Amino acid sequence: MSESWRIPLKVKLSLLIVTLLTITVVLLSGFLLRAQQRTLTEEIRKRGLTLSQNLAASARSALLTKDDLALQLVVRDVMRDADVVYVAITDDTRKVIAHSDLTLVGRPLHRPADSVPLADTVVVQTFSVAGEAEILDFSTPLVFRQVTIGAAYVGFSQAGIREAVAQAARRASAITLAMLAVGVGGSIVLGALLARPIARLMHGTRAIASGDFTVTLPVTSRDELGALTQAFNEMARDLREKEMIKRAFSRYVAREVVEEILKDPERIALTGERRDVTVLFCDIRGFTPAAEAMAVEDVVDLLNSFYNLMIEATFKHDGTLDKFLGDGIMAVFGAPLYRPDHALMAARAALAMQAGIRQLSAVRVAAGKPPLSVGIGVNAGEVIAGTIGTSERMEYTVIGDSVNLASRLESIAGPGQILVSAQTYARLNGIVRGHPLGRFSVKGKEEKVEVWELLGLEER
Repeated sequence: MSESWRIPLKVKLSLLIVTLLTITVVLLSGFLLRAQQRTLTEEIRKRGLTLSQNLAASARSALLTKDDLALQLVVRDVMRDADVVYVAITDDTRKVIAHSDLTLVGRPLHRPADSVPLADTVVVQTFSVAGEAEILDFSTPLVFRQVTIGAAYVGFSQAGIREAVAQAARRASAITLAMLAVGVGGSIVLGALLARPIARLMHGTRAIASGDFTVTLPVTSRDELGALTQAFNEMARDLREKEMIKRAFSRYVAREVVEEILKDPERIALTGERRDVTVLFCDIRGFTPAAEAMAVEDVVDLLNSFYNLMIEATFKHDGTLDKFLGDGIMAVFGAPLYRPDHALMAARAALAMQAGIRQLSAVRVAAGKPPLSVGIGVNAGEVIAGTIGTSERMEYTVIGDSVNLASRLESIAGPGQILVSAQTYARLNGIVRGHPLGRFSVKGKEEKVEVWELLGLEER
């Protein structure tokens, strides 16, 4: 969905609240109106029954004595009730003896075709009369000594009920509109209040996605949104710490290695353990006498150029920068993240270092500066890898005889040479060209060590 067609959350919340409020008010109003209508109808029904019984009692004796005047007076008294539409008294032949409409006296009583016939007790029924609202009709038999001598009929108009209900409906409509107006205003305010922290979370999420892990959102409530905001801040803090670790660690190992380590930290162990790795030592040849003849600024510039080349080559081949050694470096391949081809990675890195030094040396010579050369020693084997130091300062490194041998190979390497042990060269599987230099006596080793010089990658 495009941004132009996206409905804001506060609008959705406002519409939902208004809809629920409208449905609630309408249902409640309908229920109350129906209840009022039933109450009014029941009241009229009670009035009609009472009036019909009184009318029957008054008309019975007058009908027996055939006192038409008395019957008409009784009809007139009943008609004083504003809700009474008609009153009729008939004899046993259904001839009208007295009626609220004097023109009907002496005629047969006309009743709607669907009306219920007269019974032994009061009959209450509803039917329509032309020009009138629905009529609530009460038919009462006039009985003397168990003989029906006539009947009395009273009709109540339900127009009053309809008008009362209509007035109540108008009042309910006014109240409904007022409540909806208040509800709309309240829902807009409530929707905005509810949507505000969600909007902040959305902006914060976008900031995180763009790489800004410094974002911190205010926790403005103690409900679920507040808990969600707090969780977001904790996530941002964890990501910020992880990014700081990544940046710090990237100074020593390739960024790709850092990302792999952080993806699955359980793959590495920062406690001491035996590991099969390849160690590389690289040192500038003739640096001390050359530095004595150089300005301090030139020495620093030379070392920075040297370190940049060494670190770039190390990281490019997924190595770990173990430490700087004044005018040299120590790098480890295969730890802390293990790679089965760590020997080949170290050999490629060493070849890249020598190529980079040759280019740097050519630039220095062209600028009238002395040339630069390095010697590199590489050895693969078992070491103890882990953190060493004190509680205040620790570092990850490798120690062992294989490390010492790599250092000794670097010390006997001439300018531009890369020396490896025969066991290390065997691990390169013919991918790197080399030639044997013979067996050398190495400090710390009783037997001489067979040494090879790496020359370059085999053409394939």
